[in-house]
Amino acid sequence: MENIKSWLLAIASGVVLAISWPETFFESTALIFLGLSPLLKLEGKLSKEHKKAGKAVFGFSYLSFLIFNLITTWWIYYASAWGAVAAIVFNSLFMAVVFWLFHITKQKVGRKEGYISLVIYWIAFEYLHLNWDLSWPWLTLGNVFSNSPESVQWYEYTGVLGGTLWILIANLIFFQLGAYRKNWVKSAFMTLFMLAFVFVPMLWSKSVYKNYTQDSKGEMEVVIVQPNIDPYKDKFSGMAESDQIDLMVELAREKVDEKTDLLVLPETAFPQAYWEHEVEFLYGTEELRKIIDDYPQMRVVVGLSTSRLFLKDEELPPTARKLRDIGYYDNYNTAMQLDSTEMIPFHRKSKLVLGVEKVPFIKYIPLMKKLSINLGGAAGGYGSQEHPTVFFNENKTSGVAPIICYESVYGEYVNKYAKDGAELYAIITNDGWWDNSPGYKQHLAYARLRAIEGRRNIVRSANTGISAIINSRGEIVERTEWWVPTALKGKVQLNDEITFYIKYGDYIGRIAAFVAVLLVLLTIVKTLNKTEQRLKVGRK
Repeated sequence: MENIKSWLLAIASGVVLAISWPETFFESTALIFLGLSPLLKLEGKLSKEHKKAGKAVFGFSYLSFLIFNLITTWWIYYASAWGAVAAIVFNSLFMAVVFWLFHITKQKVGRKEGYISLVIYWIAFEYLHLNWDLSWPWLTLGNVFSNSPESVQWYEYTGVLGGTLWILIANLIFFQLGAYRKNWVKSAFMTLFMLAFVFVPMLWSKSVYKNYTQDSKGEMEVVIVQPNIDPYKDKFSGMAESDQIDLMVELAREKVDEKTDLLVLPETAFPQAYWEHEVEFLYGTEELRKIIDDYPQMRVVVGLSTSRLFLKDEELPPTARKLRDIGYYDNYNTAMQLDSTEMIPFHRKSKLVLGVEKVPFIKYIPLMKKLSINLGGAAGGYGSQEHPTVFFNENKTSGVAPIICYESVYGEYVNKYAKDGAELYAIITNDGWWDNSPGYKQHLAYARLRAIEGRRNIVRSANTGISAIINSRGEIVERTEWWVPTALKGKVQLNDEITFYIKYGDYIGRIAAFVAVLLVLLTIVKTLNKTEQRLKVGRK
């Protein structure tokens, strides 16, 4: 019976975490404050029953996080069955290791220190997951509020890791309520404390949401194109390039006029791979130039795949490959800007999708090039640029951030655009890889958090997902429907404000990572001391 109870607690934790997530079956966001409580209760139960409960804690926590990952990210299967298995299995493993590490620290260092370590380890893990080669921050706990922007307006100070901190502490408080069941005074106090801890930030945020007015630097009229070209059947093989571009030009011309300042087309709108030194002569470039000739005040942001040729004396990136006897080249997922001038600036995608655009640790293990998945990209993975590019107008008075697809999930990275002068975020994406599933809906929802963190308006052009205009409160002002070829037209506000989060980024994560190292060292020292004491007793 006790074993069944353990299984039920583990399953309950995974299910509660999952159904709190955006775009799942129920999306009961408030449940996130309780999601870890069954697993915490199970850890306490196992610790009492077994002196060496580590294996059991790891096994049951892995089950919980496997359920959580499976229910929330199963849709990766549409793009790659192996990719889905790898993401779900390994991300669950990482989470289980974090929970196991908390258990070990609690056992070796102390109960109070143990529960504190859970908060530290988890945030440190999420920070690592934003910054290493196996990065997959889709399930960062703070992302759960992406469809409830009115509750987290304070993300402009903390970013999503502030939300993770909030969730973890609330779970610990709720878990502690069970320890005071026989003492109604302490139980009542802890209940009130929990309610205050959850609702005070939420109520303050709702007040900010209601009263926030942006100190606008100006206004811009934008047109966003959603061509709805199937990425599996048409975009990269079935439909002629000229037909795709003609469709987008037709949709654009239905909306643009002499007041339009910015036209945004999606990721890989030009579907083939092109040499960067030849982009001026492409069919797509020529057709967009014709629109600009008619409306010279307008500039265009468009996505494409490019290749760059490296000269013999240039330093080669790890992803570069040999081009016969000519030299070396690299492939990129790129955004470029066209306007009435001859200059064509590029932004080469920096945050690449693991396994599709990026092979992990390729810098250290070159043979890893052969393990990439081909989704209309380059075999062996894409190259990237370390720092993003901001697209300015001719007189440098307004900057647009060309954020390509997956880059929009990284808050601190997006901050770099704002620091370099971006007053508007333009997200270009495909979003057609995952069929009609929660994937593209979650991707849109996460963009709402970027709007709050940077207090920037967002224009989002998706090939087959949802295109939208999002204001600086994270509110979706206008949006398209799924699987509909269309164009949106609207006005957005420009903002050059530097929020606290833009200035300091993921400081919560950096602090947690530093403290986590100290906690691990303390746990190791305590373990060695206890082992030494047992050996001394044994000798006597």
